[in-house]
Amino acid sequence: MVPRIAKKRFSQNFLRDGRVVADIVEAGNFSVTDTVIEIGPGYGALTNDVLKKIPTLIAIEVDRDAVQYLRSKFSEDRLTVIEADCLDIDLSVLGSSLRLLGNLPYHISTPILFHVDAGINSIKDAMFMLQREVVDRLVASPGSSSYGKLSITMQLNWEIEKLFDISPEAFHPKPKVWSSILYLRPRAIAYDVDRLTFRRIVFGAFSKRRKTLRNALKGVVSEEQLECAAIDPGQRPETLSVDDYVRLSNIVSQT
Repeated sequence: MVPRIAKKRFSQNFLRDGRVVADIVEAGNFSVTDTVIEIGPGYGALTNDVLKKIPTLIAIEVDRDAVQYLRSKFSEDRLTVIEADCLDIDLSVLGSSLRLLGNLPYHISTPILFHVDAGINSIKDAMFMLQREVVDRLVASPGSSSYGKLSITMQLNWEIEKLFDISPEAFHPKPKVWSSILYLRPRAIAYDVDRLTFRRIVFGAFSKRRKTLRNALKGVVSEEQLECAAIDPGQRPETLSVDDYVRLSNIVSQT
């Protein structure tokens, strides 16, 4: 039996709307040959319907009570449950061309996204349910209020799409915010850039978001390097595109 009280320390909000579940599974377009990894299945709202499309599924769940429930409900030959924090799992050991799925805990959604980003070479695509505000940041364009280091860091490696929004009414307990379904697919042609340099510049720029690049990147990037990249040192960090940051990173790496 699924408990009525969600555990706050796990940021649990259980999906209970069957129509939303059906929409998510349909959007996943799963095939019988897919290796699907569900992160944070909870008590199996998605798990049950996904297993109608594919023969086996791997689930990563940190809540021991949920783990016990899943193991009692689904046979071992259909569902493999890994009791662990997904941040502690090397995704590459689970296979290649992984298809990730999950209703991510809102309080650690950004660390999970960065963890997924680090494992990109093993991933075919990913579909996550997240707080709508976070999804809007991920798909944001330069110059918008939602655009920032999360947008740029993830857009470097991924093609990102917002599929649809989900009302708080679809969950128990009801969260105070709307959710959205996010779709991630590795870029077909990866950017040629040193990732560490890129990340250092982007995080440095947004550590002082309201300052100009000249001031925000002082000690990291010279004014000459900005000008060499055809970037006005008087611009603010949120006005630069991913291409701009890649171009600047390559100049810094080469000088």
